[in-house]
Amino acid sequence: MSDTLQLLIEQPAHDEAEAAQLTQLTELVATATPISDLRDLAPAVRQLFPEPAYLVGCGSAHIWLHRATDSQRLALIR
Repeated sequence: MSDTLQLLIEQPAHDEAEAAQLTQLTELVATATPISDLRDLAPAVRQLFPEPAYLVGCGSAHIWLHRATDSQRLALIR
């Protein structure tokens, strides 16, 4: 696994509030200390994108983000 995290934003923001959240997520990923298990970063992502509006799932090598009302992924961190 690379030491540098990658953030892939797969859909445009719905509104200005979500755009601000995505900007914060970009900063979070850019400043994150390299970690071997991304499950350690998931709580911070869940704080930025709380339920019930968003669903955040994770494994050791990725974190995915969905809007609760949309089956398409909003973003992926790997």
